[in-house]
Amino acid sequence: MKTEMPWWRVDFGEAAARAAFDAVEGRFMTLGPITRQFEERMAHLLGVPHVIATSSGTAALTLALLEAGIGPGDEVIVPDRTWIATAHAVLLLGATPVFADVEADRPVLDVEAFKAAAGPRTRAVLPVHLNGRAVDMPALRREAEQRGILVIEDACQALFSRSQEGGYLGCHSRCGCFSLSIGKAISSGQGGFVTTHDGEIARRLVMARTHGTSDITMAHWEMPGGNFRMWDLPAAIALTQLDLLEKRTADLHRVYQRYQQALRRFAFLELLPVRTELGELPLYVECMSRERARIVEHLAAAGIQARPYYANLDTAPQFSRRAGVSYARSQKYADECFVLPCGPDRGDDEIDRVIEVLSTFPGSDEV
Repeated sequence: MKTEMPWWRVDFGEAAARAAFDAVEGRFMTLGPITRQFEERMAHLLGVPHVIATSSGTAALTLALLEAGIGPGDEVIVPDRTWIATAHAVLLLGATPVFADVEADRPVLDVEAFKAAAGPRTRAVLPVHLNGRAVDMPALRREAEQRGILVIEDACQALFSRSQEGGYLGCHSRCGCFSLSIGKAISSGQGGFVTTHDGEIARRLVMARTHGTSDITMAHWEMPGGNFRMWDLPAAIALTQLDLLEKRTADLHRVYQRYQQALRRFAFLELLPVRTELGELPLYVECMSRERARIVEHLAAAGIQARPYYANLDTAPQFSRRAGVSYARSQKYADECFVLPCGPDRGDDEIDRVIEVLSTFPGSDEV
């Protein structure tokens, strides 16, 4: 059956279309004044001194690792449960991603698993705040500092999620990396950025973003780099979405809470919680069920798209798996987790339709 309800819904609005047109009219088809305006505004909102805009969240991760000097011979610890871009950023620089399992009741990096995975070649760790959930950063940072390991936060799914340390996730370590792709709280279609409090790191990030030079017109090469630049068109779109920030975050909470209340009646699935009471911002509505395949098929038959969780990173053929290391906690999410239709512009009537279809799931029992 044709999908009538896609898994994500967001409306960029007419202001985004006008801003995109104006950006093209401004003739800055690369990094220009609108991009710098976006960087300044995002820095103000997050309470950090430096934001460096990039072409994607993957580019932000790669740029932060490149600036830190990560390369061949280095190991970087990555949670086994994350989108594959986190590990690809490590791999593309010639370093080795080393996977660590997640917490028992939350799909985020377990600090004890990090300690077990750390070794003499470990240069950095990439904690991932999956779906706005905070890794235990005070504990992780303490353990990393004792071992001389750099901390670079992957906050691509956690923009405007609150931190236990005050402020926002992704804003308390050497660097924080963010995504502005389509399924995010604030989107420019594609885009990303890096945050840092260190002026020298910011200077090097800016250079590495443009092939390792501070002035491309002079062609004076100072360090390794690449083309990681955002350009003014997505920056213009992102600025219009920041105008909607309060509404976007309120709507994400509305969608999550409506599902949270309605799903309690079902015994055949369980909502994977986000700690909204602590300021975590839920992008997605994730559920766990041993009947995942049947549930996804049941919804699809009604024209409703649900997304199974992605596979564990250790199963990807491009990565080496360490013998004798278990990722049992991550595997449970890979086997049972899926995402129900969500997004800030998801209507209450659509959510009610999903619940109605779930109530007809064959053989289901209600609590």
